[in-house]
Amino acid sequence: MKDKMPTLRKIKRAASLHTSQRFFSTFNFAQPHPKPTHHPDNQTNNTKIWNMKKAILSSFLLFFCLTGFSQSYLGRVTKQVNFREGAGTDYPVISSLKVGTQIFIVSLETENDFYNIIDIATNKEGYIHKSFVKVGQEIEKNEQGMFTPSGQTENYNPEIEIYNNTKLTLTLKLNIETYSFSPQQKRKITMSPGTCNYRASAPNVIPNIGTEYMQSNQGYTWQFYIVTERR
Repeated sequence: MKDKMPTLRKIKRAASLHTSQRFFSTFNFAQPHPKPTHHPDNQTNNTKIWNMKKAILSSFLLFFCLTGFSQSYLGRVTKQVNFREGAGTDYPVISSLKVGTQIFIVSLETENDFYNIIDIATNKEGYIHKSFVKVGQEIEKNEQGMFTPSGQTENYNPEIEIYNNTKLTLTLKLNIETYSFSPQQKRKITMSPGTCNYRASAPNVIPNIGTEYMQSNQGYTWQFYIVTERR
């Protein structure tokens, strides 16, 4: 019989992909008057080449934003190991993880041969040496459509109303900022426009991760709840 493991989810909706069109929009630069020695066709060709270069650069930046973040995995501890606050034996010990402890591996990239992990049972984040870890299945990463647009706002920076519709304390990481939500807490957060990488986690729950592009002058809602999946 397969185990059941809850995961953090939100109410799903049809994805809206207008954001890529906004990102790809180009700026209009005032063109100088052509010098008499330049042929008009050369002026037009130069303008086309310049616009093409900008489009290629925009495409590269979008690709980097959406793919430049490491993949996360589930894993197990293979031998009792110290769970530390940093990537090294000189950092304080958070706890001792037993053999078989299920962990969330933030990335397979290491620092001093230590993995950055989350102890799923306690939802504490720290580091353990990679030699004590068996890497398991890859965590599916959500791409777009998880933030539900709620309408235009006067604020240039996007606003997200987040609702922790669970009985657990939710930890939400948005880019480099980390927020804590009490059970049933609703809160509004203001972000900068652009790509948002997020990770939502709670004790005994497999984290939910993904990437979203947030538009300026736009409000969003985001609701979390817990479902049980067979694994």
